[in-house]
Amino acid sequence: ALEHPPSSSSSDVRASASSTSPKDSSSSCADSVSVNIEEPLTPSRPGSSRRDRRIETANLMMLSLIFTVYFGMRSGSLVVLPLVSKELLKEVLDGAQYSPLYDLPMALWFFLDIVMTAPNAIFMRRYGRRLGFALGGGLAVLGCVGVFLALRFSPSKMLAYILLNVIVLLIAPVGMAEFVRFAVAEAVADEARRSRAVSRVVSGGAVLSMVGPLSASFAEGLEADDPIQGYAYFFLIMAGLGLILVLAAVCLRLPALNAGGATGSGTRLCSVLGRRPVWTAILAQVTVQFAMVMPMSAVPLAMTAHLPHLHPADFRISGCIVLHVLMMFIPGLWAGDLIAWLGKAPVMGMGLLLQAGCMVVGVLGEGETNFFLGMALLGIGWNMAFVGGTMLLLSSHDVADRTKVTSANETLRFVANGVAVLLASTISWQAVCWLGLATLLPAAGVVVASQRRHEAAPA
Repeated sequence: ALEHPPSSSSSDVRASASSTSPKDSSSSCADSVSVNIEEPLTPSRPGSSRRDRRIETANLMMLSLIFTVYFGMRSGSLVVLPLVSKELLKEVLDGAQYSPLYDLPMALWFFLDIVMTAPNAIFMRRYGRRLGFALGGGLAVLGCVGVFLALRFSPSKMLAYILLNVIVLLIAPVGMAEFVRFAVAEAVADEARRSRAVSRVVSGGAVLSMVGPLSASFAEGLEADDPIQGYAYFFLIMAGLGLILVLAAVCLRLPALNAGGATGSGTRLCSVLGRRPVWTAILAQVTVQFAMVMPMSAVPLAMTAHLPHLHPADFRISGCIVLHVLMMFIPGLWAGDLIAWLGKAPVMGMGLLLQAGCMVVGVLGEGETNFFLGMALLGIGWNMAFVGGTMLLLSSHDVADRTKVTSANETLRFVANGVAVLLASTISWQAVCWLGLATLLPAAGVVVASQRRHEAAPA
């Protein structure tokens, strides 16, 4: 959910642009700007800059809207799914405070991300970004309506829980919006502005996505006597937002870029991953992700367990998640400059210290202030550690091996997400914090080793 930093290096941006399909340049709602659709958008064509800028601005607005809806769905579901599962299983589990079954729907969502990563990329390469975004949003709309019907009209709570786990798999394709950062790069003709555009669209979309968690509290409060019915309305609200995503996707008019790009090397994946700089960088990425997702996923259940005066619909629960999301992405606006000034390893080390600070705050107390302060530290720390770790990863291998390395890295990160979510609802909040601290130790070792290599390298 919550898996990618808002900044992107220019080399990755250039590489991502090569996979764009010309199908994205067919007619759409952006036809309100008069353009010959047979001509690709090229900044070098005389007299075209004003026209291209207008289309570019429209594309960036639509892409930001797509990411806003996607991240709102994801962060809102992070609040709702464990709480509604706990309500549905209250009689079966005798009101148990913790159970992996509470976060099973979210874990299935994360694990489906693993399965769909490569097919999504292949689909968009063949049929274009616009159709991919629209299809993912359309399936999510159907899934949200299905969950609403299951929660609202199922004859038994157990049946509703089973249907919830099945139908959530239909919502998961909204994850095609993870490719928004690549689409932004393809939409910006000026290479010098691409990285900044990616950062602004993704960061801005994530900030506006607070509508998801806030909708969770609002919807649950609509049926104070029956929380399950209230949670059903959340998915109806998400279905409405999904329709906005589909419309925004249809309105896209992405430029037709030249196909091609660097071909991969013939080196076997095991050989590439066996290189110390590569596997240590991946290890750091995975542990940083795990140490962020586990506490974040545990917060809704932990706050209701340790703060008796809070009910599941309390806006302070969704507000805690909103604060965390803001702190995850806002620092991305200056994280790249900080790395350029201090270096990759120092910035990643600072991020790890802030993440560790979240765990310490959680261990020291379980008050409302502890949760809010901890989530803020966790968000800022994740951003710095993740962006720094990403730069370490990119510097660990040649461009020819990039597809293999990044694919392996993303797959392992998604696995870490799924495991973290299941653990979040299985163990206590204190155990989550201690485990998070222990998980950060390997990443700290990578930072120290990286800094030593940097200092030992010839000037």
